[in-house]
Amino acid sequence: MDDYSEQTMMAHSLYGELLKGQSATITDTREHIQRVITDLQAKRKATGYKRLLLNAYKKDTVDSFADCRNTIKKNYAAIHNYLKQQEEEDLQELNHTLTHNLSEMERESNCVDRVLDRINQQLEEGQSLLQERDAFAFFAKGTLYRQLPPVNVPDMQLSFRDDFPDFNRLDIAPFQFPLHHVVQVDIQELLSSDRPCHVLGNIYHKGFRFQIQLKHDDRYLSAYLCLKAWHTISSFIRVYVDFTFTLQDGPQVLHSGSAKNTFEGAHDGWGWNKFIPLSKLVDCQVATFLVSFNDVCVNFVEEHTTTHELDGDTAMEA
Repeated sequence: MDDYSEQTMMAHSLYGELLKGQSATITDTREHIQRVITDLQAKRKATGYKRLLLNAYKKDTVDSFADCRNTIKKNYAAIHNYLKQQEEEDLQELNHTLTHNLSEMERESNCVDRVLDRINQQLEEGQSLLQERDAFAFFAKGTLYRQLPPVNVPDMQLSFRDDFPDFNRLDIAPFQFPLHHVVQVDIQELLSSDRPCHVLGNIYHKGFRFQIQLKHDDRYLSAYLCLKAWHTISSFIRVYVDFTFTLQDGPQVLHSGSAKNTFEGAHDGWGWNKFIPLSKLVDCQVATFLVSFNDVCVNFVEEHTTTHELDGDTAMEA
């Protein structure tokens, strides 16, 4: 009986230890599973952010290249119209030269024909006189014939023109500009407009579509770099941009400025309230903004912040 009790107690003790070990294992397993779920949820959130960024990249890329396609079509149409106008002007100039020269020849031909008619007439009259048999008639007509003024063969006085079209004067420079990082602005139209601001351009860089926002008061032109998709991605991302604006009137640089900014919060633009005095734009018709990017990088805003480097650009800490 004592042996049985002792064995029973030992069995209960082993069972208790087993239950205790299983309980600890179950607790550890539950905690591990919870940690895995929490980690997977965080990774799903981060992956979702990247999917949204890729969607923004795709939209910006498609929209940007569609704009480029339209710009190419418009530019070649403008070149065609320009060349067509030049063709008409050149043909008109050619026709003027031809008309003038033909007119000169016609005028000289009329003069020559008149002289030739006089010569033929006097030849005919002289030959007729030589056939005259009546002495009295010959004397009378011959006397008159001798009083005829001499016929002078005039020198040709032609004033020809050699005005031909010069193809070297064709100028397609206004249509020759790179699509990449260039925004052309009709300054006078902008300054005379009642619109409070103008968002212009299609600046594609590393997946993002940037634009330039221009404003002006009575003294200064303001210029800002804007991120087109910012309001779509601003809740989970920060975009650091180091860029330079250069404003040119033809080859002449009117002003240049560099800035560094992290797009975050509600602000989708960054730049200068007083980029250039309006006094420097009085004689400027169409100006060109050149945008140079020195650095662009992306930071995801999440519990475990990750940095997304773009083509080797140095990423800034969030």
